[in-house]
Amino acid sequence: MSTTLYDKYGGFETFSAVVRNFYQKILDSEELAPYFDNVNMEKLMSHQTNFISTALGGPDNYTGIDLKKAHAPYKITVPHFQEVAELLDESLDEAGVEQEDIKSIISLIASLMDQIVSSE
Repeated sequence: MSTTLYDKYGGFETFSAVVRNFYQKILDSEELAPYFDNVNMEKLMSHQTNFISTALGGPDNYTGIDLKKAHAPYKITVPHFQEVAELLDESLDEAGVEQEDIKSIISLIASLMDQIVSSE
């Protein structure tokens, strides 16, 4: 049985910390912070931790709606999507995730771009 990325890096606790660090970076960004005005960040971070945990082979506790539908109202641009990916890369690196695994995770996120980006 192969070890999942979720298990390799310590499971829910690790990815919860990654998500918290990641969203702090987003909120510190002048470009990205406005997307999160009036957003319940605790709820979003819990939701995102479940999404990442499921995507990396952990328990399937993700109960989100369709990604395209969820992100459409925000009119997310390609540069903003790319900045988010860079901040996730940094957060994973700071948590001790190996570069090869970061590349795999970022590749997974990049594959979702067409469902998240809705503006030039």
